[in-house]
Amino acid sequence: MSVGAERRMETRLKKLEDMIRDPRSAINLESLLDSMNALVLDLDYPALRKNKNIDTFLNRYERVIGQIRDLQMKSEDFERVKVIGRGAFGEVQLVRHKASQKVYAMKLLSKFEMIKRSDSAFFWEERDIMAFANSPWVVQLCCAFQDEHYLFMVMEYMPGGDLVNLTSTYDVPEKWARFYTAEVVMALDAIHSMGFIHRDVKPDNMLLDRHGHLKLADFGTCMKMDSTGMVHCDTAVGTPDYISPKF
Repeated sequence: MSVGAERRMETRLKKLEDMIRDPRSAINLESLLDSMNALVLDLDYPALRKNKNIDTFLNRYERVIGQIRDLQMKSEDFERVKVIGRGAFGEVQLVRHKASQKVYAMKLLSKFEMIKRSDSAFFWEERDIMAFANSPWVVQLCCAFQDEHYLFMVMEYMPGGDLVNLTSTYDVPEKWARFYTAEVVMALDAIHSMGFIHRDVKPDNMLLDRHGHLKLADFGTCMKMDSTGMVHCDTAVGTPDYISPKF
């Protein structure tokens, strides 16, 4: 093999390696493992195994996929403390990771409900925002996994509650209102800089950390902006009580 051919092969392999290592890539390592897991599950039926090629494939991979399932995060790794929120597709639980004893908020999204209302379900957008924002204004995603019935998103826990709880507990002075209005503007700017529109901005989705600072949450209705900074959707989303009045 010539030196030029070797260099082209090395370049190709480097690009493949970068795609697999990049968490934003559609074929990163976790995505490939999830795809293999789903394929083995979908093919493992007696009627399908009558096909020689399918049976050979399963005999080769089902054992190692079983080992991978045992290593992946699962709901049994967490102890449920209480339910702290409910939404259109499921609920949010306060949980404790059994091994580390760390506390998280775990969002459960019903696959059935998401498929039934696929026109208003934006799981990938929500996951990507929390996983890649790296912003002090966005609730961070710690990990995500799934089982037969639910998608799970394990997020940092915000012990300060939300702005609804704050305004119902305290007679909020003007300086507090100015402070949190400024933080909301900064948080929305962070979302917009990523190329997304939130579409459900309300006090319920504005959470407070242990220092009292605000972070945006619940990105299940977010949409990616096009090249003109617009989003296009034929489905009404958001919360009726917070819809802008018509003039």
